Amino acid sequence: MSLADKQEITEVLYRYARAVDRKDFDSVAFCYFDDAIDNHGGYIGTVDGLIEDMKLRHKTIDSSIHCISNILIDVNGDVAQCESYCLCFLRQERSGTDSVQMLATIKCRYVDRFERRRGEWRIADRIVVFDESREDMIENILPTDWVTQRRSFDDPVYTRTP
Repeated sequence: MSLADKQEITEVLYRYARAVDRKDFDSVAFCYFDDAIDNHGGYIGTVDGLIEDMKLRHKTIDSSIHCISNILIDVNGDVAQCESYCLCFLRQERSGTDSVQMLATIKCRYVDRFERRRGEWRIADRIVVFDESREDMIENILPTDWVTQRRSFDDPVYTRTP
């Protein structure tokens, strides 16, 4: 077990969160092995099915933030058991001319089995353990001239040049 292994696994968790939030579904898939299984609440199955499920569920979400924390990793050779906390904020698109939007706040944990294959750590099995989900009506009061996130490759994380 090395700190480098734990850091590589942590980076996969962070890349997963960013990929979901930017709707970069190819990068979401790359966090998993092709034969991985994900138990994601209403969906249980392969990564390909998870991606299709995400595309459907995230179609009307105009803002998504997945905050990963409290990462505990137990590495044993080429297998690692990992628990991480996730706090999700998912805001639905406005309906018509409404100024308010529905914001879902979800508290959950990822209970993952990572494996190292061909020198690379990825998720082999994931169970999302849900704690709480709530919905609130909110009004976004950010000034219109501020830089705001994009759920695409138009987001500044991809477009900013060094």
